[in-house]
Amino acid sequence: MLVIRPADLAGTVREVPFGPQARALTYLTSTEGTGFGIGVVASASDVATEAMTYRHHVKMNYVLEGSGTITNMESGEQWPLGPESFYCVGPNDRYRLELAGPWKVFSFFNPAIDEGATHGAHGFPESGPLPNGWETGGRTMFVRQSAEIESKMLSTGYSRVKRPLLSGDGTGLSLSDLRTTPGEKIDLWYRNHCEANYLVEGSAEVWDKATDERHALTPGDLFVVGPKDRHRVSNENGVRFLSIFNPPIRGDERYDDEGGYPPTGDIPPAWKD
Repeated sequence: MLVIRPADLAGTVREVPFGPQARALTYLTSTEGTGFGIGVVASASDVATEAMTYRHHVKMNYVLEGSGTITNMESGEQWPLGPESFYCVGPNDRYRLELAGPWKVFSFFNPAIDEGATHGAHGFPESGPLPNGWETGGRTMFVRQSAEIESKMLSTGYSRVKRPLLSGDGTGLSLSDLRTTPGEKIDLWYRNHCEANYLVEGSAEVWDKATDERHALTPGDLFVVGPKDRHRVSNENGVRFLSIFNPPIRGDERYDDEGGYPPTGDIPPAWKD
């Protein structure tokens, strides 16, 4: 199990200015071996970007705060953005963002960005193979609004989840927006997946059963688990997590008796048993 807190990132190469009043915190890079990177960008001020592209990565984004628009610079198509809007861009896309502050965006990448990589005119330097289908001439950007993303009860019967991104989207990852019932305690063991969990709201505790360590979590904290990590997540007043699975899930899976999902692909080598 890996636990990362904002204080661990502050003042390091993983804290990067983004405009005059913004900063990006990079939680996961290729160093952690999860197969994806995670960053959270926040600002108190408005931003209007130039045309951007990510030549070597698929970049997935979930809006946590703020509002604005995203424009496809090739087609001219424009979409509104607000809390729980999701957008995905890749090597075949040139796009522009206009966001009204304060705003916060949860971003994740496939492949993972290398430690200390510098953002340039075409995104970040190459750091691994693209997901199948996103090569030149392949898949292009898409946007999903909150109202388009179904909210449903998990098979545990205690928590509701929205899944903006699933295996069928072809990015090699999936994203779940989970809101738990107050007082919930759940034993989990993802024997077939690597999962990263970013705490958005509330406070929780994750108990690593292998080491007997208990980690108190507050908003902005992240923990990663894999096949070696039997764990329990508990809370008193209800929490909200964003969870990324590698390999991605389909969305119709049910928890088994051990608190995990059936296999859906290859586990990142660094996180295998």
